[in-house]
Amino acid sequence: MNNALSASFTRMTRVLAEVSIIPALFLPFYEAILHGGRRAVDINPRAAAYMGVHMIGAYCTILAGFGLIAIYLRYHDRMGRIAPLSLILALLGQLSYAGILFIDGYFNPLLAHFDPALQTQFHSPDFFQAVAHSALLQSFGIALYTPVLMSLLCIIGYGLLGIIVLLKRFLPWPIGVLFLVGGVILGIDLMVPMWVEVAGYAAEGLAIAWSAFLIWRESKPVARAESVA
Repeated sequence: MNNALSASFTRMTRVLAEVSIIPALFLPFYEAILHGGRRAVDINPRAAAYMGVHMIGAYCTILAGFGLIAIYLRYHDRMGRIAPLSLILALLGQLSYAGILFIDGYFNPLLAHFDPALQTQFHSPDFFQAVAHSALLQSFGIALYTPVLMSLLCIIGYGLLGIIVLLKRFLPWPIGVLFLVGGVILGIDLMVPMWVEVAGYAAEGLAIAWSAFLIWRESKPVARAESVA
């Protein structure tokens, strides 16, 4: 019974890892090629495409999050007592980012059409200044601070996961660095140039895909041995 349960656990971990690899690797290409500009002048001519592209980005972000679950399932015993907290924070950051992409896909074209100056300022280093001087944005109340919460979750969650990887070395140390760098960049993505944001997607996507590939490769011989048995 224990062997059967262990085999099912291994197969589930492997499937979660497999599912996450391609979406994670696709994320920087989504941002660099499909996303397009984030100013009102860039969004207005392609509002429908902008919405569709953000749905693709959101779903890829969710699927990439399965890789985080696979990391926890495969290495939780080597991550220490802080493993559950690191998974929860990193996963919440990942899912929050996906949620922001869903919202952004619908909200941004509307704002770009009705108040293009505010939309452009809202997606720039002047983010807080835009909030402070816009009655429209302030009317959203506490919901306006959802991006701030998402930013904190990305920075803290991925930062914690990256530090654990660097300290425990259950994965190659560059993966820990990628998680740290990607988490910080995606946490402040509204306030950095797009090429920096693409680098953040690349770092996070590569960290997840690399980890998932190692999990898939390690579990493959086990799966073969079980099928022979």
